[in-house]
Formats: sequence, C-alpha cells, structure tokens
Amino acid sequence: MSIRLMRKRRMQKRQSRPKLNIDLLGDTTYQPALPKQYLEDTEKHWSTLSTAIMNSCQNILGQKKRRHQDWYDENDTEIQQIIDIKWHTFITWQNNIHCKVKRAAHAKAKAAVQTQVRKLKNQWWTKKALEIQQFADSGDTRGFFDATRAVYGPSYRRLTPLCCIDGLLLLKDKDAIANRWKEHYKDLLNRDTIPEMEALDQLPQQPIVEGMGEPPSLGEVQDAIKNMKNNKAAGPDGIPAEVLKKGGPDLLKHISKSGKKRKSLLSLGMP
Repeated sequence: MSIRLMRKRRMQKRQSRPKLNIDLLGDTTYQPALPKQYLEDTEKHWSTLSTAIMNSCQNILGQKKRRHQDWYDENDTEIQQIIDIKWHTFITWQNNIHCKVKRAAHAKAKAAVQTQVRKLKNQWWTKKALEIQQFADSGDTRGFFDATRAVYGPSYRRLTPLCCIDGLLLLKDKDAIANRWKEHYKDLLNRDTIPEMEALDQLPQQPIVEGMGEPPSLGEVQDAIKNMKNNKAAGPDGIPAEVLKKGGPDLLKHISKSGKKRKSLLSLGMP
C-alpha cells in the first residue's frame, strides 16, 4: 500500500509597507525636499509634508532589502572548485571504466567533496551562532532578530479556523472569520447597561485644562520628536522616528506651523 502525505500549503505572504534603509542616515547627507508654503488646512499640509518626506527618503535612503542567507552562498567558489575536480575524475574514469586507479581517484575526490562541504557548513553555522550570541549578550534586540530572521527566513502567517455562532460550522474563509469576530465584539461591547447615578456623583471631577486645545509650540514639537524611541515601527504615515530627528529645523517649523492639536501629536510621544 502506498501512502502519500499531502504537502502543507503555504499561505500567501501579506503585503507589507516597504521599510526605509535608515542605517544610511549617518553615512549620507539627508535633507528632505520640504514644501515652501504652509497650507492653512492642517490635513492637506500634513499630507503634502509626509509625501515630501517619504519621497526624499526613497530617493536618498532607499528601501531596506532583506535576503535569506544560506551557508553555501559565501562558499560558492570553493565548493564549485572541488566539484569540478570530482567531475573531472568521474569523466576520466568513465572513459576507462575498467581502470581501478581512476576509479579510486574518483572515490577519493568524492569523499573530499563531502568532507570539505561539511567543514564549510559547520564553519558558517558556527560563525552565525557567535554573531547571534554577540547580539544577545550586548542587548541588541533588533540585531538579534534581524540575524535570526536572515538565517531562518521570513515567517508565514496561516489562518486559524473559527467556529460560527452556533458552533456547528467551521469557518475557514478570511472574510467569514473577520465577520465572525465583528459579530462577537459587536455583541460584547454593545450590551445595555444601567449606571447608578449615585456612584457617578461620587466620582471626583477634574478641572478643565483649556491649554490642551492650543496648538503646540516649536519647543514642544522639538521635545516630542526628541523623546521618540528609535528602532520602533513607523506610524500610519510610514515615517520612522530617526527620519524626523534628522529632518533639521525646517521640518520642525513645518510640523509646528501645521496647526495640529495636541491630541494629534500623541503619536509623537507628547504627554
């Protein structure tokens, strides 16, 4: 009886926003091409400003390229040389197949290929292990995960099936699973509640801070950008914190004069 196992089907990788190569900020002169006019509409101003910043970053820094690493990539030349020797001895033996000397030479070359390839593979893995261990010892979390991801390759996300509301059907479609979660949270968060007015009256009332509605000053914007942490994921606009810090005084003036309220700057780390 012949039994064949079905291959596990890989889900298509989700399209993610390309990341900027911010490692070049210290090596290149980064000067974003900012607009010369300050638009009165804050949304249009920020849209124009973020587009100009991203276009400048794409032209100057470029995108960060990730490539899966294999142990034989760095040793292609040496491996190819010993394989060519083995192939030459094989052709020589096949031309005179009854010659024991040529057969022994081919066997020796074949064993040398296996020995040398194993040696190169062990050396590569030892080097990578020491590199990853060095990142772990120094506390460089970003370098640790980048080096690990470069060796093991990208991860693929698979859909987890979900039961329907009556529990009789197993949902495997992406849209059906999303609608089921939508129904769950809609039922969970929209329940009728009757608050007790006596408990509400006992809550202390905080004074209204009128200054929260005022536009931030240039110093507040500068402090907010300065307090942003590096090596963090970019926001919806795709602009990393390192780019804002290297933007210079002109970028600070644009952000300050855009007229955004404090609540819009909470994403920049302002209290």
